Amino acid sequence: MALLFKRRFISQIIAGEKTQTRRPTRPQVKEGATYQLRAGYAPTGHRITVEKLFTQKLGEVGPDEAAREGFSSVEEFAAAWADIYGAWRSDQVVYVVEFRVETPTETFKEKTGAS
Repeated sequence: MALLFKRRFISQIIAGEKTQTRRPTRPQVKEGATYQLRAGYAPTGHRITVEKLFTQKLGEVGPDEAAREGFSSVEEFAAAWADIYGAWRSDQVVYVVEFRVETPTETFKEKTGAS
């Protein structure tokens, strides 16, 4: 199982600058689970762990959330949303995935139980 992202977001995710993603439909992920980080369908060699999954209205996105999405403002995030998913509707309920990037060592320890 993987969580797919546009290529333009991958470097921000790996750098820890993008730690949330919003989706119009419920992503097939679970809190605490680790997934491949993919640019489209191409693997990046990195993995992410889902820390939280919850819903929120787009109109509730503030500057802090926009920054966690990797944008400098709500307006910039809204423009990107409209480009990817169509019109921005402030009353639209979306799914928010909070995640962190795993280092290869963390992923190895998790899989093997090594310390």
